[in-house]
Amino acid sequence: MSLEAYFRIASYGLAATAFASLAMTGEVDPLSIVLYALALIICFTADARGVKRLRLREWMWRVLAIAYIPFVFIDGAMISSRVMALVHMTMFASAAKLFQDKRDRDWVFLYLIALFQMLLSAGLTFNATFVGALTLFVFFLISTLAAFEIRRTGREIPSSEDEIVLPLKKPLRFKDAGSENSAARRLGLKRIGHLVSASLLHLAAVAVLTLPFFFLIPRVGARSIGGSLGEMTSITGFSDRVELGQVASIKESSKIVMRIKLDRPAPRWLRWRGVALDSYGRGIWRCTVTPLSQDNVVRVAGDAWKQENIASFFDLRQKIFPIEHPLVGPRIDEYASLQAAGAPARVHLRQNVVLEPLNVGALFGAGKLMQLWAPITKLQVFREAGTIQSTGLSGRTQYAVVSDVHVPSEEQLREDTSQIYPPEVVPRYLQLPGEQTEGGRLDGRIASLAHEIARGQPTVYDKVRAIETYLKTNYGYTLDLKPARGEPLSEFLFKSREGHCEYFATAMAIMVRMLGVPSRIVNGFQMGEYNEVSGLYTVRERDAHSWVEVYFPGNAAWVEFDPTPSAGINDYSRGGLFASLRKYAEAAEVFWMDYIVTMDRDQQASLMSRLQNRLLDFKDSFVQGYLAFKLKMVRTINGFLVERRWSVSEVLRLTGMVAVLMAIILAMYVMTAYFKRRHLAPTGYGPWWQRVFILPAWRAGFLRRRDSRRSAVLFYEQMLAIAARGRMIKRADQTPLEFAEVTGIEAIRRITQVYNKVRFGGVRLDEKETDDVSRSLAELRLAVRRYSV
Repeated sequence: MSLEAYFRIASYGLAATAFASLAMTGEVDPLSIVLYALALIICFTADARGVKRLRLREWMWRVLAIAYIPFVFIDGAMISSRVMALVHMTMFASAAKLFQDKRDRDWVFLYLIALFQMLLSAGLTFNATFVGALTLFVFFLISTLAAFEIRRTGREIPSSEDEIVLPLKKPLRFKDAGSENSAARRLGLKRIGHLVSASLLHLAAVAVLTLPFFFLIPRVGARSIGGSLGEMTSITGFSDRVELGQVASIKESSKIVMRIKLDRPAPRWLRWRGVALDSYGRGIWRCTVTPLSQDNVVRVAGDAWKQENIASFFDLRQKIFPIEHPLVGPRIDEYASLQAAGAPARVHLRQNVVLEPLNVGALFGAGKLMQLWAPITKLQVFREAGTIQSTGLSGRTQYAVVSDVHVPSEEQLREDTSQIYPPEVVPRYLQLPGEQTEGGRLDGRIASLAHEIARGQPTVYDKVRAIETYLKTNYGYTLDLKPARGEPLSEFLFKSREGHCEYFATAMAIMVRMLGVPSRIVNGFQMGEYNEVSGLYTVRERDAHSWVEVYFPGNAAWVEFDPTPSAGINDYSRGGLFASLRKYAEAAEVFWMDYIVTMDRDQQASLMSRLQNRLLDFKDSFVQGYLAFKLKMVRTINGFLVERRWSVSEVLRLTGMVAVLMAIILAMYVMTAYFKRRHLAPTGYGPWWQRVFILPAWRAGFLRRRDSRRSAVLFYEQMLAIAARGRMIKRADQTPLEFAEVTGIEAIRRITQVYNKVRFGGVRLDEKETDDVSRSLAELRLAVRRYSV
């Protein structure tokens, strides 16, 4: 591969990496992706083959650029968005420039556009995939700039042609070096390999030098948990008005909605509550609870919510459920004082939630929300529903909630025979369609079915459980429903007899109300998939779910019931290699979010403190280990040499063992050197160990006593073999002196002079001249080794 080919590959790789980074954000439309990918492929193929057709001239590119400027404003105002208009502009400018005959300034322009595209990608996504794209981009950038400079300098300073010569006898290691072209090709590949290695080393140096600075530079603002330039994910079913089927519309998507970390193992199967709906009519559920005004919610601006003396952390217990525990201070870490007030330690669960950018304002949590900690200034608290809505959210939102996830036992629920309901429960959660201002009356068969199922059940709990079991076992689960001709609930119960979670929850809630028991449906999410690597629950859109909550006045508790068959409950117990790899990838993305994207001053200080403690622990462990090792060695030496009384036989035995060990080491050295040199001709001119160990004295003498010209040919061929390792191959038309002058190596010149004197002058070498040849061969070997490196 030539330098020009490598430069072309690196340059197109740089542009392709920036484009791929934009495509992986999920914000670029498919048409733009396909068109730009085709432009990359066509232009790369044309440049590689030297095709001159379909080329834009300089004035054409300028005309296109000027003509595109008005379209940027049209695109931003009417077609897509302002950010995507910039993305389209960069892709158009890059594609148009690729179709030109590119000079140096054109390549520089392409590099700048690629850099701008990477900056746009950083604003459009926070995903960990950006790390891979960024790493590849930096590698191609280093390689491209290095090749660009070498290429430019090569044009300004022409280099001399490489000397490619042929040997008298091909060395064993270079039997394939049969032509000048093959030798030049190998030399080019070796240089490209050095360039790639240097680029990788520079990439590693960039990572090693920049990452510590990233963690050490003080953070100026609050924790960055939002602000993405991309669009928010649109999901339905979590507002105060929900039509049957809206939750099912998102259950086929695998997009991540949120990640949740618990402060302890979950005591039971949890569901993440979003909205609670109490009024039903004509296939539509509504929430009629009036939220608390924002004047009753503490407002905090900026990052003041992090301060301990600011009560942006506010208690929800008196606003949602009246319980007897006292208020708790502003820090979420102090929620353990709730347990000190007499509540069981197992019921209070803290959830740290990272909510992806959504178009809904629901804040999700398990059970009864008791405390909230979040950098949110505008909240709506639905007291009776036990839910929270926020407004004005943008980007990711990170918050923490403390919930009471205690559920009364079956015995307690069966013993609950109280009929005294709080005023906020009745009549809101007993209303049926027809008793409200809107919504027609229900099919009378529904009430008959409810009473028939509950007949013979002794307690309210048993009646509710019987309805749940009946729906689970007698109806099918499906997401593919045909539009209902009549009232959706009647169609589900008496005609289609199959549906999804919303239909099951609606049927149970209405039938339970017909028995005189308060109920409501809740839209939220199933527990999701637990990632053992990161310790987080990953909740996706397909985990969207609806279930029923029934009120038991004796326990003052809303208890969850789920009539949806098992086919509607996601099972994440099945794994495999792909699932394990996906969990590791998600854990890497969480690490990227926690320690790169959303790291703030508090987290940075905590990280530095942990690092300092670990370094101090390592220092103490190292010093203690060193002192212990030193003491052990002193004791061993004292016991072995000083305190021990040696006899003559022991001294002789120890001396013999040392001598044997030295002989083994020497033998290993000689054998290793022999196997490295065994393919060279035995000349008698070599290092001392070769003359002593490998060449017996009689054979060395024979080599010296025979025809001196044959001896000269042998050491000269040895010199040529060593020179061939450094790609210095003697041509057949070169004299020895010409070859020596071309190489410019003093050792070759000296050996050539001796060779000419012996080969053509008939001179026999003495011991000193033999040693000089051996030293020259050793010098040449070292010089070739340095040259090869």
